[in-house]
Amino acid sequence: MKHNTVTVLIADDQLFMRESLRAMLEKTKFVKTIHEAENGQLAMTLLAQHAIDIVLLDIRMPVVDGFEVIEYIDKLKLSTRIIALTAFDEEAMIFNLLRAGVAGILFKKTTHMQEIYTALIAVLEGKHFYNEKVSIVLHSKPDGIHHPPRIKLSAREFEIIVLLCQGLGTKDIAEKLFLSEYTIEDYRKEIIKKTNTKNTYELIHYALSNGIVAQ
Repeated sequence: MKHNTVTVLIADDQLFMRESLRAMLEKTKFVKTIHEAENGQLAMTLLAQHAIDIVLLDIRMPVVDGFEVIEYIDKLKLSTRIIALTAFDEEAMIFNLLRAGVAGILFKKTTHMQEIYTALIAVLEGKHFYNEKVSIVLHSKPDGIHHPPRIKLSAREFEIIVLLCQGLGTKDIAEKLFLSEYTIEDYRKEIIKKTNTKNTYELIHYALSNGIVAQ
């Protein structure tokens, strides 16, 4: 791998995460340029303006989420390789990311700088790098990737379903996500509409029975 030849985009709404990733990348010998985006919309703008080799992509971001950024990269037929960073390790999220064709999957709860560095090297060499849990899920449900969910959820909607399944109410979810209760209610109503369920109880049952959230 040649020195100072790689351009990386860090797309994450958390300043601490961006700063940590930048500090790590600046210590490598192969990264030439680093761009940052705190939301998906800015990420798409930077992808259109620059030749990005790798994007370290947070899946849950404001304005435009990570899945929409992935679709944008595919639409423009960019050669950018994607390493997804997600706080969710549920089976549905893993299969959604695999179907989207990302080159790497890392989980924010457990990842560390050495794993991120290893993932970067593997992806730059044209390989894939998935957290160990991805292999475990694929082994337990080898045909899961061929059975997409019947609904398309944004990263935020997925997050809210997970919290509902954990037994949290609207007020608790609002506090946890730093959003208003009205916003959470709007999301809940939209998710119920998408899933064709009648209430939160049916929604939770739907999420569990369809593998959106692991039981």
